[in-house]
Amino acid sequence: MAASARSGSINQALARRIARELEARGESVWVADLTNYPMPLYNADDEARDGVPDSAVALAHQLRAAEVLVVVSPEYNGAFTPLLKNTVDWMTRVDVAVLAHLTVLLASASPGKGGGANGAAMVRQWMTNIGVAVAPRTLSVGSATLGDDGEVAGVDPTDLAGFVAQAVMARRAA
Repeated sequence: MAASARSGSINQALARRIARELEARGESVWVADLTNYPMPLYNADDEARDGVPDSAVALAHQLRAAEVLVVVSPEYNGAFTPLLKNTVDWMTRVDVAVLAHLTVLLASASPGKGGGANGAAMVRQWMTNIGVAVAPRTLSVGSATLGDDGEVAGVDPTDLAGFVAQAVMARRAA
């Protein structure tokens, strides 16, 4: 799940790259494109009036079948994206424990040297606070760029392999 809806997103490209690496290891992969799951900003008054958006119900349903969730989130001003927070807020209105059965892996990419590591650390803390198991290894790709082919450049193959191996081990342990 890439927590960016921006066209030309480095983090969407990284999510696709991670998915291909997992598929190359024989894993079944589904990439959640959050642009296909639009949700208004969470507001309890709106929920009381209109109910939970169908997109939140659909995404929560998809995640129930998963064993591992890879969250690829850019860093916005040292934190994670409002899109990620809002998506999880709405999904927990469908099922408060929607993520409880998953092992979550965190990845980020940024043109800056830190690779979004500060934002990923905040996602880790937040996920831990809401009772979600977060794998220990984070993939942060600093100085990342998009090539003319739309692929993320700057990913260290060794770091990617270790990260993907962690996802495979988490799925097998589930």
